[in-house]
Amino acid sequence: MRKAKRPSTSRSSRTELVAGVRVLSPGARTATEAAAATAGLRGWRARMAISADDHRRSTAARRADSSGGDGFDRSLTELSDRGYTGLGGGRASVVTATPEWRGTTVQVAGMWPFAIGASAPTVGTPVGIHYITGGPVHFDPMSWFLKGFLTAPSCFVLALNGFGKSSLIRRLVTGAVAAGRTTLCLGDTKPDYRDLVIELGGQVIDVGYGHGHINPLDVGALGAVVTQLDDPDQRRQITARVEASQVNIVAGLIELVRGARVADYEEVLLAAGLRELYSATTTFSYDRPPVLSDLLEVISDGGDRLREFVEEDDELGYRAATKTLRRSLRALVEGPFGAIFNGQTTVRLDLDSPAVCVDVSRIPEGDTKLLAAVLMVCWNDGFGAVAAAHALADAGLAPPRAFEIVMDEIWRVLGVGEFMVDRVDALTRLQRVIATGLTMCSHTIKDLSAFDSAAAQAKALGFFERARAKLIGPVGPEEINRIRGAIGITETEKLLVNSWAAPRPPSDDDLDPTRREAPPGTGCFLLKTGESNEPGIPFRMVFTSTERAADVHNTNRRFDNLTETVPGNARGGQTDRGGEHERRT
Repeated sequence: MRKAKRPSTSRSSRTELVAGVRVLSPGARTATEAAAATAGLRGWRARMAISADDHRRSTAARRADSSGGDGFDRSLTELSDRGYTGLGGGRASVVTATPEWRGTTVQVAGMWPFAIGASAPTVGTPVGIHYITGGPVHFDPMSWFLKGFLTAPSCFVLALNGFGKSSLIRRLVTGAVAAGRTTLCLGDTKPDYRDLVIELGGQVIDVGYGHGHINPLDVGALGAVVTQLDDPDQRRQITARVEASQVNIVAGLIELVRGARVADYEEVLLAAGLRELYSATTTFSYDRPPVLSDLLEVISDGGDRLREFVEEDDELGYRAATKTLRRSLRALVEGPFGAIFNGQTTVRLDLDSPAVCVDVSRIPEGDTKLLAAVLMVCWNDGFGAVAAAHALADAGLAPPRAFEIVMDEIWRVLGVGEFMVDRVDALTRLQRVIATGLTMCSHTIKDLSAFDSAAAQAKALGFFERARAKLIGPVGPEEINRIRGAIGITETEKLLVNSWAAPRPPSDDDLDPTRREAPPGTGCFLLKTGESNEPGIPFRMVFTSTERAADVHNTNRRFDNLTETVPGNARGGQTDRGGEHERRT
């Protein structure tokens, strides 16, 4: 007897579509659940079918909730600790451990290239991008001091010539002006800051033969404060400071001309002569100060009062005792210095301007004594103006202010004589007292030790050591070793800084003006803020479009109209060598 054939059931009758997902129909689901209750292979297969149907029904329910019932799945795949779950998610059932090795920074430097720290707080002026990470780097000494990153608002920029030192300082000046701090470039020798100060709406004062006068006895802003103060004690303090400032600057000029120290009785005589000039019997005042020829005249005339200050009983003894002093004053009045110093100040410092630049580039290159004298008078006038601003603030007549002093090419300042070391030394110790940031710059540490006196060398080297922030640009191996004697420099930083100062050898491709580029180390600096071996912040300065349009960083304008014909150049053109180096930093 033949077994009856089991009627076939089509797939369409056993399943149905729910939200675009095919699941078991109610009848098929009931039959499968009944089969799942049996033992054996048939029951196992039924249970597996029910599990799969449950999964498909769950998917259909999620689709219906997320798509509004149109059948399309818009749900997000669930992310677990082992990957995305679901179809095509890539979930890993087993996650293998990553192999680990340990080694020193020297051994694994190639595998872990971040050997120099990448910490660069966004405080202060944007100076460039991090050399390794590409992140922004912000810095200026005053902002970092106010945030507590530095113990004094001073920095020292050190690099070979042509690698962007002045460009970096100009950026710091721009940031200081933007922050509301008046910046004083007292003695711009190239000039490097004239164009920038003009662009910022500041004041530019020209000093040199045929370019106006600077009166050493002009008390400027400090004397103007006296008439504004109501407190007698404050007036007396400012008056005493004005007199001391006048005596010190005249004594300094005499020492510069004479080449020897001023005697104690000569300083007393200078003070007595100034009191005679400001006495009620004359027409001199702080608004109309005397000049050096007036001081020479009153000392030459002598009189009973002045003889008392030199302890001479008669006129002949007085004339003999003051002969050396009168000769020195005569040299200041009649000599080459008289063309600049024996007259009323042509343009006074205006601290209401955002920046001030005293351009001394017109002083002949070899006239070091005149340059030193001008710098002394400019500094005296500048710091007198700063003191005047603080005096007004202390009296409640003006808001408190902060200042920035730029001392670029410090080797030229110190090169005029050891006496300048003492003046700069006093400045580097008093920035916090006078709320003034100081930025110094030079090519090499050797510029700070080029003195015969060991004491002067020690003081000058102290400028670099006391600067709380050092910005080191491209320098040679010997120079970086000298720097390591003052601050901690890691081997990686040493190699990095030396690489900046080592451009590749030139080739014929460099003759094509369209392919010319600045040396690779141009604009690169390492910012160090401590003496330990902690990593510094390497960065590369990048010019903004505004700076390029204003052309304030072009210090090679003398070459702009010069061209050099290249012998044997197959291109047959000429290479423009003017100013491209700095402009393309």
